[in-house]
Amino acid sequence: MPAFGHLDAGAEAYSHDHRLLSSRTLRARHTSLVAAGLQEARSGANARPWHFPRGAQLVIGFEFCERVGFYSMVSLLALFLSASRAAGGFGWEDKPALTLLGIFSGLMYALPVVGGWIADRFLGHRRALTVGGTLMFSAYLLLTAIVFMTRVSPVQAPMGLWSIPAGLPTALRSAYVSVSAGFWISIIALIAGNSLIKSTLVVALGDTFAGADTRREPAYAYYYAGINLGGLVAGVAAGSVAAANGWAPAFGVSAIAMGVALVAYLTFGHRYLNPRAASVRGKSAAAAPADTAGSGVRLFILAVFALLLLVYSIGSFQLWGTMSLFLERSVNRHASAFEIPTQWFTSIESAALILAAPVFAALWGALARRHREPDNLVKYALALFLGAAGLLLFAIAAWPHAGATKAGWFLPALGIWIQATGEVAAWTVTYGLVYRLAPQRIVSAVMGAFYAMTLGLGGYLAGQVGTFAESLGQGRYFLVLGVATAAAGLVALLVRPELRALAATRSIDLYSRTA
Repeated sequence: MPAFGHLDAGAEAYSHDHRLLSSRTLRARHTSLVAAGLQEARSGANARPWHFPRGAQLVIGFEFCERVGFYSMVSLLALFLSASRAAGGFGWEDKPALTLLGIFSGLMYALPVVGGWIADRFLGHRRALTVGGTLMFSAYLLLTAIVFMTRVSPVQAPMGLWSIPAGLPTALRSAYVSVSAGFWISIIALIAGNSLIKSTLVVALGDTFAGADTRREPAYAYYYAGINLGGLVAGVAAGSVAAANGWAPAFGVSAIAMGVALVAYLTFGHRYLNPRAASVRGKSAAAAPADTAGSGVRLFILAVFALLLLVYSIGSFQLWGTMSLFLERSVNRHASAFEIPTQWFTSIESAALILAAPVFAALWGALARRHREPDNLVKYALALFLGAAGLLLFAIAAWPHAGATKAGWFLPALGIWIQATGEVAAWTVTYGLVYRLAPQRIVSAVMGAFYAMTLGLGGYLAGQVGTFAESLGQGRYFLVLGVATAAAGLVALLVRPELRALAATRSIDLYSRTA
């Protein structure tokens, strides 16, 4: 086995220098060394959060709190923007609301490529996390204040626009400008802060483990679980607070969560983390002496994975836009006398991710022990097929039917659940894949670029294509998305032989070992 080639070399050297030892003794020593290595690999696969370094635990906790803030805000944004002025919202039409949601989501995942480059070359990871966290916390506080001002404002015209509505009394113009300026400043600050944090956190987590520490992959799995747990908490918390207390306190959930993350990092980061300093002549202090040969091939392979994940992301981001508007307006969300808040449906996705992760881990582990674990391309294809199935269930629920009755909530909820399980199949192997294949001197920038190509462009395109839902009809709209996603899954299987052959020319492993 290549992973233990150094053990063979060590055993041969030992035999050369100690010829008086019997061959049986040498074989026994060699066997014990290999067994120790296998035991180390098994211990890595079975690692739990309490087995990780304190720095890794801090990063996972930081990401959990940050995701509570982000998912709380994004679960409210389209609904708040399109809510009437009487209901305390901005009173926008659906199309501009979905467009802004798409641009915001896209930039939140696209600009980490710039933030990662700034962190690598200028700020260093410690300062990037401090500046980014402070920007996001301040932005959430400002946004909460702006939403409160919107609720008490007597202006009946749509709020938050670039231009002052015609006929607005002079006494209200300054208040209108303050609300609009504060809203857009908070949006820009969130995008800027997130760009510094997103890819830097992923790299900071990997750097808490030395060399080929086998606990790194399980740590990324728990990091991903923290993201999903944050989404679960966010949907329930923001939806419940919005239903009970209105928009402003619901947006305040984001500020509280981000504040906890920032305080924890400022308190413990200097003690448990040793983030990379800014680069000197293009090389980080923590980077490897030289990048692995064949970096061009590695980046090309990552680009193929990114394109496949882009198609999945366009479908999954519908949850925050067209799916949420469909659930809010066209679905009977009553369970007996209780009306399910729309934001709770976003928590279904997170719950599915959390529950599906151990199932997939057990499945991959069982297959790996039989030497049958699929490579990452097969896992991506599975993700796309599951995403397509979820979209097709939405198409069935939204398809025009006789009568004026609203669709039931069960089929959409099941569609969200099935679509989310596909995300587990792809993203649980993605972080480790990018960390292994990216040139180490620019690993933050590559991680940011991967976010940009998948979640960034996916979020933006989801908002853009969402504007066609009304003209196509929601049933046909979800049908087209489902068919396109399934087609991408077939493409993943078709390119698999060629991509594996290309990877083999540079000794690139397309498997994520789980056992």
